[in-house]
Amino acid sequence: MKEVIEMLAAPCFGSLATVDGGKPRVRPFAFMFVEDGRYYFCTSSTKEVYRQLTECPFIEFTRTGEDMRWLRISGEITFDDSIGPREKCFAHYPMLKDIYQSPDNPIFKVFYLEHGNASIDSMTADPRKTFEF
Repeated sequence: MKEVIEMLAAPCFGSLATVDGGKPRVRPFAFMFVEDGRYYFCTSSTKEVYRQLTECPFIEFTRTGEDMRWLRISGEITFDDSIGPREKCFAHYPMLKDIYQSPDNPIFKVFYLEHGNASIDSMTADPRKTFEF
């Protein structure tokens, strides 16, 4: 799992896939941080992605490194309304202050992936590495 965490140097950007009406939806998305085996993200309750996550809480997040290896993590998310992770998102990504003003803004939503699957793959390196967390 060390390789997974290294590829998710906080914050980093990739693509988040959700389900909308039984169909996949993918958009650029930021990963915030990993703590205690939880992979944290955030969004706004005013966005379509939030509605999609509340209707079907399964995601896949992928990012490609500069070395052309790519990472996928997937599983079922959980929303976390506690202040600690919200403050940590603000600390890792200061631009959030411009959007939400403070971590206790009620439209600011934090969610995490705690149990799921991860894979690291490459077109040039050894075969895919897979992990469960």
